Amino acid sequence: MATVAGLLLPTFGAIALLLPTTLPTVRTGFRLLRGPLIALGMLVLCSLMAEGAIGDWAAVYMRDNLAASAGFAALGFAAFSLAMAAGRFLGDRVVRRCGGPTVLAAGSGVAALALAAGLWLGNPITALIGFAAVGLGLANAVPILFSTAGKIPSVLPELAIAAVSTAGYSGFLLGPPVIGVVAEHFTLGAGLAVVAFALAIIALGGASLASEGGRRRWMALSTVWK
Repeated sequence: MATVAGLLLPTFGAIALLLPTTLPTVRTGFRLLRGPLIALGMLVLCSLMAEGAIGDWAAVYMRDNLAASAGFAALGFAAFSLAMAAGRFLGDRVVRRCGGPTVLAAGSGVAALALAAGLWLGNPITALIGFAAVGLGLANAVPILFSTAGKIPSVLPELAIAAVSTAGYSGFLLGPPVIGVVAEHFTLGAGLAVVAFALAIIALGGASLASEGGRRRWMALSTVWK
């Protein structure tokens, strides 16, 4: 409580220094995803579901399923987190050079293959590599998808980003429990295979955005739902 109270003071001070803005008048209330936002929302959901699942289950999988030592098992989460941090630091440069959809497709595709291989081979080293690949591959997925949603011409950027982020954070909350349910009925490896499948879906979505034909279809959808 003391920490929260201490943080409130500088927060209120910062709010007082914010620049005044004039917000456009928009309709508020719950609105369903539609048009291209449905696809983008699903991709963000898959991205954050994978992040939450690996963050919660990587060390458990290495400890309980692969019989790794407690110290080595902790490296599963550490490798995932450090790879994601490195990917975020380098992300802007790579995205500017290669394009967001290409980075999304390549990163998610490699992560899906690496995670699937790590689960199939079933030893701590390959699993560790797989978890690191997921962190690196997902590092820029959500920023790329948020940016794409904000550029849809038929929807206000603030509404589009709010819509897909709601879908995404639903996946972040639901992902770990879903993996746990699958693990309870099958194995934890089968649960993490769901993450590899979600990464493959993201890769296919990124490839669609990267292709000329895919971009035309997305633009056509945005026109239909305008």
